[in-house]
Amino acid sequence: MTGSATTPAPQPRRIVPLAFRAAGLGLVALSVGLAMAVRGSDAADPLLTYAVVMTAACAAAVWGLWLAVDRYLLRAAETLSREAGLIAHGNAEGAVGGRVPLARYGDLQPIARAVNDLSDKLAQVRRDIARTVSESTAKAEEQKTQLAAVLRDLHEGVLVCNTRHQILLYNQTALDILHLTGELGLGRSLLHFVVAEPLTHTLERLSLRVREGRHINHEHGTTAQFVGATTDGRILLEGRMSAILQDPEPGPDEPPVITGPIITGYVLTLSDATSELAALGQRDALLREATEGFRAPIANLRAAVETLYDAPDLGPVDRAAFESSMLDSCDSLSRRLEQVTAAYRNVVTGSWPMSDIHSNNLINLVAHRVGTECPTTVTLTGLPQWVHGDSHGLVLLFAYLIEKVHGLTGATAFDLEAAGPQDGDRWVYLDLVWEGPAVPSATLDGWLDQTLPDGLGGLSAGDVLQHHRSTAWSEPLPNSDGTATRARLRVPLPPAQSPRSAQPRPRAGARPEFFDFGLLHQPLATSELGGTPLDRLHYVVFDTETTGLSPSTGDEIIQIAAVRVVGGRILTGETFNTLVDPKRPIPPESVPFHGITDGMVVGKPTIDAVLPQFRGFVSGAVLVAHNAAFDLKFLKMKERAAGVAFDCPVLDTMLLSRMLLGNDGDHTLDGIAERLGIEVVDRHTALGDSLVTAAVFLRMIEMLRERDVRTLDDAIRGANILVELAARERAF
Repeated sequence: MTGSATTPAPQPRRIVPLAFRAAGLGLVALSVGLAMAVRGSDAADPLLTYAVVMTAACAAAVWGLWLAVDRYLLRAAETLSREAGLIAHGNAEGAVGGRVPLARYGDLQPIARAVNDLSDKLAQVRRDIARTVSESTAKAEEQKTQLAAVLRDLHEGVLVCNTRHQILLYNQTALDILHLTGELGLGRSLLHFVVAEPLTHTLERLSLRVREGRHINHEHGTTAQFVGATTDGRILLEGRMSAILQDPEPGPDEPPVITGPIITGYVLTLSDATSELAALGQRDALLREATEGFRAPIANLRAAVETLYDAPDLGPVDRAAFESSMLDSCDSLSRRLEQVTAAYRNVVTGSWPMSDIHSNNLINLVAHRVGTECPTTVTLTGLPQWVHGDSHGLVLLFAYLIEKVHGLTGATAFDLEAAGPQDGDRWVYLDLVWEGPAVPSATLDGWLDQTLPDGLGGLSAGDVLQHHRSTAWSEPLPNSDGTATRARLRVPLPPAQSPRSAQPRPRAGARPEFFDFGLLHQPLATSELGGTPLDRLHYVVFDTETTGLSPSTGDEIIQIAAVRVVGGRILTGETFNTLVDPKRPIPPESVPFHGITDGMVVGKPTIDAVLPQFRGFVSGAVLVAHNAAFDLKFLKMKERAAGVAFDCPVLDTMLLSRMLLGNDGDHTLDGIAERLGIEVVDRHTALGDSLVTAAVFLRMIEMLRERDVRTLDDAIRGANILVELAARERAF
């Protein structure tokens, strides 16, 4: 039943009069009836007469009482209620509120006095509210004026948008930069005025950085630079995006969940780079023409010199002078060409906005873009590296090259990996690998001259390489049997200028070698798996971080990470990485080893929930770890509680190192990686250590093959021998 259909409660003014009237009329009727009875009787009854008189008197008394109640109580109460209503709607200008005259209400004076007191308090509250509102309004206006003055005086355009790119705030400079005569319009999409691709790409980069928690220690925090353009293509923009973070709020019926912040919007600062980039483009064209223009004269000059060698009609003296002059000119032109080319690259590189980029993030963005535009797959492989470059330009470049290689060779599956500096150089190599023939040099040169799809200002693939002082080439990759069924396209990139994550965290010391001979000694894999060559097996390389070194006395796992290795490739995109709540405090003395604090594991899943997921990840694979017995001890002690069993074969890179190099020497992971020339990036985290162990293991497979250790059983047999020898040494 709705409120409009509800019967209103009877008012006191209606009920009390009815009660008095009913009582009075009843007494009157009773007295009349008694009087008629007395009159009709034969003998006078004094009692009956007395009853008639008393009934009439009572009726008169009730009637009189009603008149008094109605006049002095009910009407006065109704008047008082109306005056209280007027007071409630009065103003708060005076020192006191509205007043009710006390003398008017007689016996109701206490109620009237209470109404006056409430009126005074109401007036005081209204004055306090009015003063607070006035002060807050003045403060907000002052801040608004200051913000407007700051935004007005900025030489950069400032826009505030939500994640849907709707404009929430902007300054006049933004209008001037975008060359808009009207207003941007609050609530309108920024993508109506600015090309969408650079904006969405930059927001995706920041979202990935925040989602992975890298913004906390990242050099640029929650900001990133980009180059964009207006939708009409007339203006090129140089901008910086700063993410607006907010902690998520749980719903009213949802339990609190500990998660990281989310991006709710961004602040965009823009500057008009049209003239700068246009001048840069002109210099590009001028220098390109100059460098290319030198090639023909030099070729002609060298041809003339060669012709002179063949001319038989010149005398020895003239011929020698002519040859010397021509060769001097040729050398001068060659030196000039090199100088101009070097200066050109310096100008281009110094003018183009670049930043440090983690190779995994760059390759993930390439894979995402390719997956939406081309029927191909990109697999992230190899160890991560840090490079310095234009993220958006490199993503466009590799997406374009993958499309071209796919069209030329028909390849649909590509590996993309970063390789560290080689042979003492300073470059980081980004390698695109596929099954099929290499790309001919002439074909690749033709690709580099073409304009990139979605490239700003007609940017070509070659321009992106020039900005990075780089080049590109394609070459076949020989297999172990000498055949070349695979090929790669290699692009060298500058290393990062300040890769923070590449610097190892100081540690209190390396994890000691752990020998549990019952775990280290394992049976041969009698199935087909045992006879499979090592380079054809499916591996999962894993590592754990723990509260301490003694699982039997209560130490627990606080992180598990793993990476797949298939076909000699580290599948960096297929990883397992999770923190674990140990349900006990992490000792402060162990934090320097792994960098994990109590606050980082609060609310994370427990080991009982994590181990079944990890067991599913390693299903069908051979486990690999460094100092594997240590990690296996922790896993084995939790098998029953988690309802899983880790019964798959295990290889230990520490034992393999002893097998290859002997017992003497440094068999720590850092020591082995240093001897093998493996650059350690993102070291001393569970996932970072897994990646380094995977790279070490792949190098060991090649070395084991030279020792005639070719199959899984061969490796297990050799490791068991070392375990037996170590057990005998411990016994003595």
